[in-house]
Amino acid sequence: MLRKAINKKSCVVFAMLGSIFATSTMALEVLTEEDFVQGVVVENQLIRVADNAIFLMDTSSSMNDEYLDTGKSKLEVALAEFKRRNNFFPPIGHKFGIYSYTLWEEIYPVQVYDREKVAAALEALPTEGSGPTPLAYGVGKAEEVIKNLSGRTVLFLFYDGNHTDGDPDPALWRLAKENDVCLMLISFADDEETERLQRNVSRLNSCSRAIPYQQFIDRPEYTTHALFDVIATVDIITFSEKRVSGVKVSNIDFGFDKTKLGPHDKAELDALGEFLTDNPASYAVLAGYSDDIGDEEYNEHLSQLRTETVASYLMKNHGIDDSRLVLYWHGSDNPIASNNTDEGRAKNRRVEIGVGGV
Repeated sequence: MLRKAINKKSCVVFAMLGSIFATSTMALEVLTEEDFVQGVVVENQLIRVADNAIFLMDTSSSMNDEYLDTGKSKLEVALAEFKRRNNFFPPIGHKFGIYSYTLWEEIYPVQVYDREKVAAALEALPTEGSGPTPLAYGVGKAEEVIKNLSGRTVLFLFYDGNHTDGDPDPALWRLAKENDVCLMLISFADDEETERLQRNVSRLNSCSRAIPYQQFIDRPEYTTHALFDVIATVDIITFSEKRVSGVKVSNIDFGFDKTKLGPHDKAELDALGEFLTDNPASYAVLAGYSDDIGDEEYNEHLSQLRTETVASYLMKNHGIDDSRLVLYWHGSDNPIASNNTDEGRAKNRRVEIGVGGV
């Protein structure tokens, strides 16, 4: 698995994707389509944090319903966004697979990502949905694909909010417990169903979550942060960095095995909260990390708790809506300092913060 290889075999220091904050610890950057199209970011500046991406598309009849007031169906909106992101996704060796599960169909069999081939495959997807939504069946079929892959897999599962083949939870639990997989359930469900999904999916493992579809549309980081990262020794001046002024936030550091914020951390977050309040179109991306002491799964969960601590502070103390916060956590991956010293490990126990949308 690539993540383990990064932790145990590489001495190169990695930093998180995209930052508007220039700090001595190479804070998180927010990369945009413009950064890729204009060549600000190139492939040799990036590294995979997952090896495989499986996209499981819902093409059921309910996907023909209009999405909000767009004049387009849910399916049309989903396909348009997929095609747009494919136009600038970096070809750095991921394996991709694209499937429709409402009637199981292999659209792009698992293979090394190729932008032109993916674009052609997307044209083969139906633009009008039909039939029911057999969610449990689709998850089971996806597991048949995933169990034959090596490394970590991110499963992007598009879901209309209804299922027609019984309780999908057993299939979801089996998928998560028997495979190295992160489930990203991209849901069109209403608020009540979304809350239920968020609770259930987040219990599968530390890297799975349910994402309301509008948030997925608004925040491309739900794709990028799940799949790749920026090499820490590379200093990228992004378009976001050029646009943002008025706030600088240092990494939020934590004690060993701790998730508590200190007074200095709260002051940093207060400045960020004020900036987000004054700039309602902006949003923050938060990414948590740990040192490499202890079990990898435990460290991933610990970095999740640290990220959620920062998010909770911004929501409770500054009224920032959770739709304006994108959370990721990577355990001991991508250290910013050596884990062979106390000082280095202390720097690695952090949450990095970036701002986009300005």
